[in-house]
Amino acid sequence: MTALVRLTEHFLRFLRRYPWLVALVGFVSGVASFLLVERKESLAQLIALLMLVSWLWLVLENSLRRSLARWLGIEIPAEALRFATQIVHQESLFFVLPFFLITTTWASSQTVFTLMLAGAALVSLVDPLYYRMAKRRWLYLSFHSFTLFAALL
Repeated sequence: MTALVRLTEHFLRFLRRYPWLVALVGFVSGVASFLLVERKESLAQLIALLMLVSWLWLVLENSLRRSLARWLGIEIPAEALRFATQIVHQESLFFVLPFFLITTTWASSQTVFTLMLAGAALVSLVDPLYYRMAKRRWLYLSFHSFTLFAALL
């Protein structure tokens, strides 16, 4: 258990020291999944499940952080958790966006939803916008709900 604690602390120090590198990895990961992932129903189900788990994580975030600190003696920064959730948002939005772009009837009101989805994907990419939104809990949960809804469709 001590090795796990040391490894986690080392990783968290790395995150604090090179935050730009971690953001770059998240962005490259999102772009790679957008370009390379074969979009199958089974993968869509996995992403929807990941979104549901991350929804629970968001709701229980503070109590889980306190429990981890008490049980393992590890203080996980809220920023690290927000970053992980941002990656989930990027992956989910850029996974479903091509489906919506292809199937949207552009002369209908469905266009509004697809454009909102593209806007949400853009917000998930731009760190200053995303973190400004994340400071407002109600807006953050609304964004997550919208992303979850799109992934479940």
